[in-house]
Amino acid sequence: MKTRAPEGIRRHRRDKKDLIFYCALMALPLLQICIFYFGVNFQTILMAFQHYDAYTDTFTWDLQTNLKTFLTEASTSGFWEMMKNSFWIYVFTQLAGTALAILFAYYIHKRHWGSTFFRFMLFVPSIIPAILLTVLYKDTIGLGLPAWLKYLFGVSIENPFSFSGNNLRYFLVTLFTIWTGFAAQVLIYSATMDRIDTGIIEAGKVDGASPWQEFRYLILPNIMPAVSVFIVTGIACFFTNDNNIFNFLSWGAMPQEKTIGYYLYILVFNGKTGYCYSAFLGLLCSLILIPIVTIVRKALNREDD
Repeated sequence: MKTRAPEGIRRHRRDKKDLIFYCALMALPLLQICIFYFGVNFQTILMAFQHYDAYTDTFTWDLQTNLKTFLTEASTSGFWEMMKNSFWIYVFTQLAGTALAILFAYYIHKRHWGSTFFRFMLFVPSIIPAILLTVLYKDTIGLGLPAWLKYLFGVSIENPFSFSGNNLRYFLVTLFTIWTGFAAQVLIYSATMDRIDTGIIEAGKVDGASPWQEFRYLILPNIMPAVSVFIVTGIACFFTNDNNIFNFLSWGAMPQEKTIGYYLYILVFNGKTGYCYSAFLGLLCSLILIPIVTIVRKALNREDD
């Protein structure tokens, strides 16, 4: 007659099988993290202290060259022009975009006219590939709008994307960046508002709260954790946001249109000759942003508490 193993042994076997299953399940994701996050970033940090010699096709330890290049560029007006553009892109996409997204999400949350249609249309930028969305936007504004104005009103205007360095082209590209980021924020904010306890809203109505008071004192405090995430990630992406300039203008961006993110992209796009300096500049930007992001995150968490 077959005897049954004690409960402790059977539990040990189950735990062992669960551990094997867990390890097999997590093996691939952990391998990807080790290769594509730690491995890539570790190599990037090493490149920040190296210099590429195009004649010998070798990387040598030479931090001084990267530092001299940075000090030379930092003394020019072009570098600070890119910094200024990056700052204004952050202001428009994060501050202005976030404020509009919260108000629009509140409109959808209240189930006003057209809210279902607007919620559906906000999924479009996430469904259509970014490059296709860029082409549609560029052709609609640059070619379709002038054609309709000429057909309806007899007004002839040139393609705004054909003029290099004008403020209108820069504004249209920035507007596209706000629009594509606007959808994700609205969807998250509206979903967060829908999860707010209805008892809180009903209690506010019983106390005679107006729609503005409901939004200010009941809705906004409950969605602040989601708002904080977008603010912190926006600061973290301050130096890497290229404002979709390369998608629209490729290599043809003028100095007054470039951002630090666009400049880093061009450096890497040039190949090995730009790897080391772009890695050095990226590491320097990270060292600047780490304490800023930490302070802002703690301040926002304190406000949430």
